[in-house]
Amino acid sequence: MKHSKKILLVLSIVLFIACQKNEPQRYFSSSTEIDVVKSLLTDYQDGNWGGWVTHYADTAKIYQNVLKSKSPKETMESLKDILANVSSYKFDDKDLWYEMIIDKDGETWVNFWGNWRGTVAANGQELVIPVHLTLQFVEGKIVEEHGYYNLSEITAVLNEIATVAKKAEKEVTE
Repeated sequence: MKHSKKILLVLSIVLFIACQKNEPQRYFSSSTEIDVVKSLLTDYQDGNWGGWVTHYADTAKIYQNVLKSKSPKETMESLKDILANVSSYKFDDKDLWYEMIIDKDGETWVNFWGNWRGTVAANGQELVIPVHLTLQFVEGKIVEEHGYYNLSEITAVLNEIATVAKKAEKEVTE
């Protein structure tokens, strides 16, 4: 009887293990690609644009709040234009999330979520903007990027500053 229970237990374990799906791992919280995204964000925060652009393939397509892609160099210029209006900026150290997935088509994507914090140069107002990036990698380089963040707050602040400046200029000329 003792042997029957042991045999039954061993068979149950073998059956349980045999029925497990042996699918490859698809989700990662650390990887070489995640490290590249961390370096990309560090280069962005440091204003190291020469380093920033090296993380992208020459033919990379970047979609940041747009439907028509831009090249890494075009995106870099757009980012510089936005950053010209702030005296400081960075991603909060807290609540940064990175995840790498290998999708059903075998494509490698890294997702990033974080809060961007910047100070408007003209009036010292601090802005906090949630950011989501998803970046596709091929052979260690970013080949496609989608970035989502709401620029309406910074646009409203800059429009308000421009309106006040125009009004002050008009009063001086009258």
